[in-house]
Amino acid sequence: MITGKKRRLLGSVSLHHACNDGSTVVLPTIFPVLLTQKLLIRSYSDIGTTVLVGLVTAIIFQAFVGQFAKTRHSRYYLALDAILVGTSLLLMTLSTSYWMLVVFFIGVRMGTSIYHPVGISWIAHIFSGKNLDRAMGFQSAFGNIGVLLSFASTGFLAQHYGWKAPLFLWGAINLAAVAIGLYLSRNAYDKGEIEQQIEDEKEPLSWTKAFHGIKSFIPLMILGGLAWGITVNYAPSLLNHRLGVPMSATGVIMGCWMAAGTLAAFMYGRVSARLGRARTLVYAYIIIIAVAFIFGLGRSVPLAIGAFALFGIALFSTYPASLSFIGSSVEPRNRTAAFSLASNIMIIGNSIFSFVSGKISDSYGINAPFLLLGVMTIIILIYLAIMIRTGRISADGCKIARRSGPH
Repeated sequence: MITGKKRRLLGSVSLHHACNDGSTVVLPTIFPVLLTQKLLIRSYSDIGTTVLVGLVTAIIFQAFVGQFAKTRHSRYYLALDAILVGTSLLLMTLSTSYWMLVVFFIGVRMGTSIYHPVGISWIAHIFSGKNLDRAMGFQSAFGNIGVLLSFASTGFLAQHYGWKAPLFLWGAINLAAVAIGLYLSRNAYDKGEIEQQIEDEKEPLSWTKAFHGIKSFIPLMILGGLAWGITVNYAPSLLNHRLGVPMSATGVIMGCWMAAGTLAAFMYGRVSARLGRARTLVYAYIIIIAVAFIFGLGRSVPLAIGAFALFGIALFSTYPASLSFIGSSVEPRNRTAAFSLASNIMIIGNSIFSFVSGKISDSYGINAPFLLLGVMTIIILIYLAIMIRTGRISADGCKIARRSGPH
């Protein structure tokens, strides 16, 4: 069980994850409105370019944060995250051109880049063993809750009050999270324990060793990034433009996706204890393949709703599984770098495939990115099966076979 100070620290980290992830989908959720009404966005390619610029910013800034924060554990970093995100969302309402929108979106991505190398690293430092899986699932679930609330509120507000209303709401939520997060995290950790960890970690951070620790999981990270990017940036348009679903209902359907994902993340600790991390990933990828082709080929709204629910369960089981693998396979002194690298790899997958998806959507239709997702998942499933078969990951996913290489 997770009790006492650790619970409050986990609560603070989870709150920021909810605000962080919820804020990242506000603009993508209103893309259909901006595109349909020709407000700042003119084509699917503009969507892809916006996402690419923001994510390239995140890659650069996140690497900097991973290096700087390695031995400077401070609860104020997550407060800075919320300040940057909240302020940028509020400023985005002042956009009068496409490039102004992009500039303020860069501000959002700079802020959200702080969470993974700092927040996830804190979880890995404070928790271990089965509690690590529980904590990873818990904080991941709160990220999903943030996205769920964002989808539900943004679709409704954009349809009834205009595209700026969701930006005002989520800007204010982030600024409120600054005070709440600092309150929850006050005296929430043993300063002596953290200081000892910092002392133990004063050896120069090794990005090479961190990369070596996560290299087997790079394809899994890429798939996680591209699946998220394609869904968040193009699923609202798929529902609205291809299936004719109103914006308010689109937000509800996307919310169902996140609700199912939230449940899956909360249950991940129990599922992984029963199936193992590797088997959980195998089953999840099989489901993702099936629903991706339903999105790509189907035209039934009820079928799409059911597929979104299954998709949420599958996709959001993969994130805590992958992060737990990394947390248990990298030396403590290099975990901040490892999570920064892993998150950047996910962002690279997100950015490349989000950009490509904009191009192929203009050429072949808004369903094309989901066919791409299905094909890529098949490839990664084959890779994972080979990893298990060759002993790089044990059948239950609980141990990683050691191989020669730098340590």
